[in-house]
Amino acid sequence: MKLRRTFAATLAVTAMIATAGINSASAASTINGGGSSFISNMMETCGSKYNADPAYNNGSDVISYSSTGSGTGKTNFANGTYKFGGSESSYSSGAPANFVYVPLIAGPIGIAYRLDGVTPAGSTVSLSADTVAKIFAGTITMWNDPAIVAENTVSKIAAVKKTAKNGAVATAAKAGNKVNLKLATNAAGLKKFKGKKVTITRTTLAKKVTDVLTAPLAATLTKSVNYSKDARYDFKIGTTSLGSVTVDDTIIVPATLTLPATPIRVAYRSGTSGTTNMFTNYLNKTVPAIWTKTANDAFTTAFPTSIPTNGTFQAASGNDGVTNLVKTTNGAITYAELSFIKERESAGVLAANIKNNGGRFVAPSTNGAAVFYAEAVVEADGLVTADYSVASLDAYPINAIAYGLASKTASVENTGVKNFFSYFLNVCSPQNAASKYYAALNGSILTKAVAQVGKISAG
Repeated sequence: MKLRRTFAATLAVTAMIATAGINSASAASTINGGGSSFISNMMETCGSKYNADPAYNNGSDVISYSSTGSGTGKTNFANGTYKFGGSESSYSSGAPANFVYVPLIAGPIGIAYRLDGVTPAGSTVSLSADTVAKIFAGTITMWNDPAIVAENTVSKIAAVKKTAKNGAVATAAKAGNKVNLKLATNAAGLKKFKGKKVTITRTTLAKKVTDVLTAPLAATLTKSVNYSKDARYDFKIGTTSLGSVTVDDTIIVPATLTLPATPIRVAYRSGTSGTTNMFTNYLNKTVPAIWTKTANDAFTTAFPTSIPTNGTFQAASGNDGVTNLVKTTNGAITYAELSFIKERESAGVLAANIKNNGGRFVAPSTNGAAVFYAEAVVEADGLVTADYSVASLDAYPINAIAYGLASKTASVENTGVKNFFSYFLNVCSPQNAASKYYAALNGSILTKAVAQVGKISAG
């Protein structure tokens, strides 16, 4: 189903129902917002539901959102054209006074492609960060390039018998029919994680998860468990994941693919885009030797050299535009929010499996995005700094968080924005995010987001 990118619904309200924690607007307002296309599918869903829900929208406001791109969203919010904005990137200049960033939703950025003639038919291509960077930098130009072929040939990764973070070291060793697990934490780690509990879980190839250990943190913790082939053991202290350990080599590519000799066509965002910013940030942070420039809302500015002019690169507007270009072009590839890819799956648009820090090729998913952001740092201003060293075997490595931009100035319209953002975070997102291929916020990010909402229209 093709979704509308601008919406507005009008509601005649016959009852005024107050809801705890949500402040009502004193009069109805039409509240126009816009920006990020990454978040537009969720904005459409949540805006329509909010407009039609008198239990939360007791001022009978009408929320309208235009998918114009993050750059336009930031500009139009700053100049007052939009009462709220949407963006995955922060202001580098031109920020308005007295405003707040509110984290609203997370989600994976998929590497979308269409490639006819892959065998076995219907197979999904797998790509490493190096290969993704070289494709988008224009140095890998054919789908049967040796680097892509190598990453789509049956292979194994060596067992990951040790992982460490913040002074805690987790290890696994096979002894006969047992696996001996150990967590050793130095003085700095004991101080950092004081009062936290350690949990260890085991996940089998059949995705069965078993609790192995729950215990207070100590300098040394050990546990012996029965051996299970290809099982992995996930260590966590409090909410901090230390990563996973294994004792077996593991197959990471399910089949050897035969790839056609098709030229690669790169589709990129023509305007300023938060999705572009987050994608180029991933490339620069993970493979800086290839993607030498830092993140930017403009793909042409973030590009390591100069965009090729031989027709192999083509610009299009928004997540809609680039995924539509891929849909109609054999050999094309782009970066886009997952829901836009899923809308075009029946037309042959697929999302590549991307290699994560655990050595696994994983498909973009809401769970993979949530695991990735479990260790993110939430700054005082509400912005989220991603940790690209996350080693969880389930983490999908290319993601974004979309922010709402709202004014702290007290007004009826800003109170309406405050109500809507509260509804988005607390009601609509938990109920609808997964079905729209987004990840609802939770944990410390959600706590900070709710606090940021409290600052809207506060004076």
